[in-house]
Amino acid sequence: MNQNMTIKRIVVIGNSGGGKTVLSRQLAKIHNLPITHVDSIQFIPGMQVRSLEETRDILNEITSQETWLIDGYGPLDLIEQRFNIADKIVFVDFPLWRHYWFCVKRQIKSIWAPRLELPEGCDEATIQHTVKLFRTLWRVHTKMRPELLKWFDRENLKPKVVVIQNMNGWNQIFKNGV
Repeated sequence: MNQNMTIKRIVVIGNSGGGKTVLSRQLAKIHNLPITHVDSIQFIPGMQVRSLEETRDILNEITSQETWLIDGYGPLDLIEQRFNIADKIVFVDFPLWRHYWFCVKRQIKSIWAPRLELPEGCDEATIQHTVKLFRTLWRVHTKMRPELLKWFDRENLKPKVVVIQNMNGWNQIFKNGV
């Protein structure tokens, strides 16, 4: 961690099942930042999707604050805006098989306990959700990941980006922050 820089805004992004939420909670503690999980905004009870307009309004309100840590995606144009104003961007970029493996574990856990960042009444422990999740994993890896890598190669973003490609890197950031 660069001791000379106060980190006020962090984006944590990457495919599902990469440990973004656990890492985000820890980074929020280390850097004393309020945390927002995009899943808690995009989903409403019953695993329904909040309207795009409402999602945009909420995320815009959060990013207008002086300090924040935002875990997740949301609308693409808002992601780009978030990247531009963030102090650090943490990209969890494990091999695809690891994301699938961690999602399998998460799905099994969700049978007994829903994820804390989801609104009440959101049940991920269904075959339909699991199929959707696995399709999303593939789409994010094959479509979104290449676009993110292009964005992260931009001169204004390069110094901000921390890429995590293995568990050693994840553990290092978890322990020490960014």
